[in-house]
Amino acid sequence: MSDTIPQHILIIGAGEFGLATALSFLSKPTYNSSSITILDGSATLPNPSGSSVDANRIVRADYAYKHYARLALEAQELWRDQSPEGWGGEGRYHEPGFVLTADADKDEYLKSSLESVRSLVQEDNKSWLDPDKVYKLNSRDEIGKASGYQDVSGDHGYANFNSGWANAEKCVAYALKRIIKEGGDRVTIRSGTKVERLLFSGNKCSGAELRDGEQMKADLTILAAGAWSPSLVDLEGRCLATGQTLAFIDITDEEQASMRDRPTVMNMSNGMFIIPPRDNLLKIARHGYGYRNLVQIPKRNLQPGLANGEIKPKRYEYVDVSVPRVGVEIPQEAQEALRDALRELVPHMADRPFVRTRICWYCDTPSGDFLITYHPQYKSLFLATGGSGHGFKFFPVIGDRIVDAIENKLDAKLAHEWRWRCDAELQKLYQPEGFTACEDGSRAGRKGMLLDDEMAREESKSAGGMHLQS
Repeated sequence: MSDTIPQHILIIGAGEFGLATALSFLSKPTYNSSSITILDGSATLPNPSGSSVDANRIVRADYAYKHYARLALEAQELWRDQSPEGWGGEGRYHEPGFVLTADADKDEYLKSSLESVRSLVQEDNKSWLDPDKVYKLNSRDEIGKASGYQDVSGDHGYANFNSGWANAEKCVAYALKRIIKEGGDRVTIRSGTKVERLLFSGNKCSGAELRDGEQMKADLTILAAGAWSPSLVDLEGRCLATGQTLAFIDITDEEQASMRDRPTVMNMSNGMFIIPPRDNLLKIARHGYGYRNLVQIPKRNLQPGLANGEIKPKRYEYVDVSVPRVGVEIPQEAQEALRDALRELVPHMADRPFVRTRICWYCDTPSGDFLITYHPQYKSLFLATGGSGHGFKFFPVIGDRIVDAIENKLDAKLAHEWRWRCDAELQKLYQPEGFTACEDGSRAGRKGMLLDDEMAREESKSAGGMHLQS
């Protein structure tokens, strides 16, 4: 970034990364004269289709990678503030623990994660971190006792009762409320505002053009659009929208009372996890490789306009980009997988109807590391995306890190992990067929699933059933 403080900052996306960045700007006197505009395509905020919004998100320092574990503990300090104005207040954060299980295929990740969290518990010496609350589980019986569920997948694992979960939708609403209060007339938040494309003057990003043709000019544009980010600029295989599945069932007051203080349980081998219920709803979900939803986008829409004097091509070159598809039911294969998990954990609830299902769209990177850096080609364009399904827990601290990166002051280790990786590095991370899924060691299930294929398979089964009946 130049030494000149941007007078107008444009943030595209009102999810966790975008809102956290705005809060950090507002906390720094350096930006007292800067105006901030936040755009989001959703008609209502919090955006019900955004990955930052849901009934709950896991908050834990259980990482095989120590730099993420350390940052998560820093965030957890703020999550634990239960005052009305604190991040965890008014029911936004709960701490009943976390139980990870696995079969032999995830031994290495589980072992590294346990070692990492144990080491940091000792190093940080925080009064609330209890080393006795982190312990190995060597059998299904021990897993059952720690989790409160009689039959949990996996034959080994560990428990960390220093971990918890946050009500994601309430947290986004809390951040919006703070921005409005602290920003005053310096901040404009525009919902229902769809960005058509970014604006460029030569190799400099100068803002964004909206779907209705309005142009929003800015000195600094921050792309924090989550899974929609790859559809606004060509990230050249560094981010991918993948759809993850979840469902809710109704439970009784008695069932909620018996389960509300149990830990979150996640099986690393199949990706299934269950979080303690609230409001008489129990959520079952899968953290897997996910679905891709491929659409063709004109390549010129993802790149700057043609230079003066250059002849425009008669035909556009199109590229396949995975983009979120919202408002659709989860495919049958996902319904069956979620049912299987329910039969295992809470068999007496397994056949209850799903009151709501959802495809939650991650913005994945090949390694699972965030993409928080300047675009290497376009000046004044900063990327704050690539949450890869694990970014939410950092909500209280990620904004300061993003602004540090904007100012070129970010810790060298984090700057290295969140960099724009060169093509040679990416090729080492890709599968032979290219970037089709995140390979951070935490994913499970089938690889390479396409949403259209799964939907078509379901329709084919339905048509076959109708044919047999006729």
